[in-house]
Amino acid sequence: MFKNDERYWDINLLNKWFAISSIIFLACTVWVFVDDNDDEFKDYQREFRKMQVEVAQEKLEKQASEVEQERVAYDNALATAQKEFDAQSNELDELAVELRSLENKHYDQNMKFQSHKANVDALKYLVEAENTHADHGPSYREEYSAALDKLDILRLEKESTEIEISALETQIKSIELAVKQKQDELDQYLKQYTLTENKLSKLDRSRMTMANKLGDIVRDLPILDFLDPYYKVNQIVVADVKYDVNFASVPVVDRCTSCHLGIDNPDFSDAPQPYTTHPNLDLYITSRSPHPMNNFGCTSCHGGRSRGTSFVSSSHTPNTPEDKQRWEEEHDWKVNHHWLTPMLPTKYTEASCFNCHSNTSDLAGGEKINLGLTLIDQAGCNGCHHNENWASQAKAGPNLKRVNEKLTEDWVSKWVKNPRHFRYNTRMPAIFEQPNQESDEVTAYNNVEIAGITEYLFSGKDKMEGSNSKRFLGDPINGEKLFNAVGCMGCHVSESEPESAPHINNYKNLTKVHGPNLVGLGSKVSAEWLYEWLMDPQAYMPDTKMPNLRLEPQQAKDISAYLLQNKNESFDDLPDHDYDIAVLDELTVNWLKKSNPEKFAVAKAEKMNHEQKLNFIGEKSIRHYGCFGCHNIDGFDDAKPIGVEITEEGSKPVGKFDFGLYHDIDHSVHAWIENKLRTPRIYDRGKESQHLDLLKMPNFYFSEEEIEAITTAVLGFNSNKVGESLKAYKKAPDIYKKGHRLVKQYNCQGCHLIDNRGGQLVEHIGLPEYGPPNLNTEGRKANPDWLLSFLNNPSIIRPNLQVKMPSFHQISDEDWDAIIAYFQHMDGEHVSYRAEHQFDGYSTGFTAGAKLHEMGQCNSCHFYGEEFPTGDAPTWAPNLALTKERLNADWVTEWLKNPAEIMPGTKMPAPYVPDKEVLSADGAERDWGKALVALDGDTLAMLEGLRDYLWNINGSTNIDNIIKAYFDEHGYDFDSASDDEYEDDGDWDDEDDWDDDDDW
Repeated sequence: MFKNDERYWDINLLNKWFAISSIIFLACTVWVFVDDNDDEFKDYQREFRKMQVEVAQEKLEKQASEVEQERVAYDNALATAQKEFDAQSNELDELAVELRSLENKHYDQNMKFQSHKANVDALKYLVEAENTHADHGPSYREEYSAALDKLDILRLEKESTEIEISALETQIKSIELAVKQKQDELDQYLKQYTLTENKLSKLDRSRMTMANKLGDIVRDLPILDFLDPYYKVNQIVVADVKYDVNFASVPVVDRCTSCHLGIDNPDFSDAPQPYTTHPNLDLYITSRSPHPMNNFGCTSCHGGRSRGTSFVSSSHTPNTPEDKQRWEEEHDWKVNHHWLTPMLPTKYTEASCFNCHSNTSDLAGGEKINLGLTLIDQAGCNGCHHNENWASQAKAGPNLKRVNEKLTEDWVSKWVKNPRHFRYNTRMPAIFEQPNQESDEVTAYNNVEIAGITEYLFSGKDKMEGSNSKRFLGDPINGEKLFNAVGCMGCHVSESEPESAPHINNYKNLTKVHGPNLVGLGSKVSAEWLYEWLMDPQAYMPDTKMPNLRLEPQQAKDISAYLLQNKNESFDDLPDHDYDIAVLDELTVNWLKKSNPEKFAVAKAEKMNHEQKLNFIGEKSIRHYGCFGCHNIDGFDDAKPIGVEITEEGSKPVGKFDFGLYHDIDHSVHAWIENKLRTPRIYDRGKESQHLDLLKMPNFYFSEEEIEAITTAVLGFNSNKVGESLKAYKKAPDIYKKGHRLVKQYNCQGCHLIDNRGGQLVEHIGLPEYGPPNLNTEGRKANPDWLLSFLNNPSIIRPNLQVKMPSFHQISDEDWDAIIAYFQHMDGEHVSYRAEHQFDGYSTGFTAGAKLHEMGQCNSCHFYGEEFPTGDAPTWAPNLALTKERLNADWVTEWLKNPAEIMPGTKMPAPYVPDKEVLSADGAERDWGKALVALDGDTLAMLEGLRDYLWNINGSTNIDNIIKAYFDEHGYDFDSASDDEYEDDGDWDDEDDWDDDDDW
């Protein structure tokens, strides 16, 4: 039979393949639905839901056990009230019937009243018309009067019924109120329990009704989940934090809380990641914290890909190699190379603080970045690396323009070769003897460079080897006492053993080593130079941060003798520096070839003598290694930094960092910085480079804590865009920021407690009462005019102290104004001038203050001008004749209320102020005087009167000469006296009195 089929393919076969492809397509469609709805964050949310149920169940059980006992009492009270209510139900029914009857009666009475009132209003109109047109119609006055009388009767009847209704309603409410009160008491007591129970009923399907169970399932089904899903992406739009996308700045949209679900709930503080509570909820996340999550989000601090909803796509970064290995196994983690700002390792999260707090290195809660920024200042990083985000201050190292007066060429060459041969914890980095200089060829070049640098520093200068004559030396035993007492240890230590030196792991310890460790000075400087330096540091180095301690000549000699007895014999025994003259010639030619053809370079070198070559190499080496970045050196006043700019180092793409041939570390920004700080020349490893092409960053030998802190700070130097509303610096004036930087630059916190930080000098002095004053309230305490005068010319305030406020002649009035403004800003004061305090010397308060002053025996501790106190020298306190010039009147009153609250540790007790009961007793007027009795126990009025009396004390305000004369004659030997030797419980004004302040 003929088959008339024009199809090329067999239709049955086509049907089979169509069926197979349809099944495959259906399977793919199902797969797409499943995969699209099988988001990683949903797994976390399902697990977190189970955890919420467990936590809520535990809380419910705990709350149930807590309320169980008292709930019985509440239930019994409620049952009793309910029984009483039920017993009165018949009465309530009768009252309700009576109430309805009265309401009906009131309705009828009100209708009659309103109807009759309408008639009265009509008659009133007719009567008023009659008054106007008396001859035009009949009189309605009598009818109007009768209608008014009837209206009054109807109103009284209506009001009487209203009173009955009100009384009846009150009676009914009083019966119902007893039950309601008991129910409210029970509900209030069970409020938290009920809230937890309600929350649990919404989380735990076993507690839901069938309808709610079905709805809870349906709401998360594919397609239907657009309505109101339980498992969904949680996101926060952070409008004031932006990032660049295709030349546009768009707000950050954080989706971190899609997985980190317990971040703001303290109930999950012990839960594992990603469910655990964020640390420090008082500082972060919550709406009551300074950094609410809705304003700051998550990635503004942590970094990472804000829109990511999986572990990998969020660009997490491990803290340690162990974390990395575990993540690779558990999460299939890998680096997201397509995202330029991966998440910061948690140990570097503080770097983001700098985005908003770029004006300070004294940030509460930011100990790591505080340390890092301060180390950057002290190490002089900005001397080589331009940084607009953290501007440099003074150079980190000493001025070398007069180095010939202080040091010898032999000492300098040994020091330059390896500073740590002399001082184990020096901040001077090592340029030479580094891993990329180990070859004999480079070592020979380095020896020439060391000789050249030394020659250049001393070139054209007279050799001035100082004398070690005994006329510059005193008693080393007394020198040690003075070194510990006059304030040297606020900035310096003298520790020959590394174990004894402060461990630099926080900002406070860093203030202890603001100046160099003075170990080994006997091998470094002469007695003559050290004596002259101690007498007047600015005479040698006008820009030094070292203040003038205003020492007596004998004191300077004693301290010199103490410091110079410590020598570094191993450093002294090092061989004299030597170098190869042939290498000098070769290196000279190599440098000349940088700018000349070889033929001309050789010719120029041949024309130079030996000294010229050394000078030439010295100048080139100083410029090559960037020594001028930390030191003032002749010929380099206008030299530019040699290092790369680090203004936005934290935002630089990792591909722009040169890892060289070193592949044993993670290729990340933070890893590169860490290793650069740990071993600066490490990226030369494996390279074949010429001597002048080697990496040259010096080695500071930072500890691991210091490396972590500096890395944190450098990562904070970035281009992140944060809105002005989030930046903290705009709240503080520029002069405040300047003052804060100056306080750090001159290490005021080495001696003083400022903003509850610093003051470590007291640890060496031993007793707080003999230490520098606490400056926590200085802004509202001191008169700014007096304070400026004092800072420029310090004088004795607390006569019993051996430590004294030094003179900072290098600080200008403008800078002092900034420091004073800083103190005022901290205390909320914003005045540059205060009017003189006025008082009435004949007022009752003044007379009462005089009596309190008399009974307080102020003169046992305080000077009155040149009048000495009656007590012994250890108890001496400030001159009260200076009070009105020095202190603010309001602060004095506050101080008198409770000195210990303002200055913890002060020995100044609050003056005894009699209360109303004492002043009303028999004989009070005889004992206390009429003025105190008249104030009737008003404590504030009495203290203000005492303050006014102090303002009336006159006398010399500068008692330096008489104090000095006294101690010259009697000596100062009570620094170790115990409190019992001079404590007088009856005296309420001792050495810490109103001062503890800026002058000591």
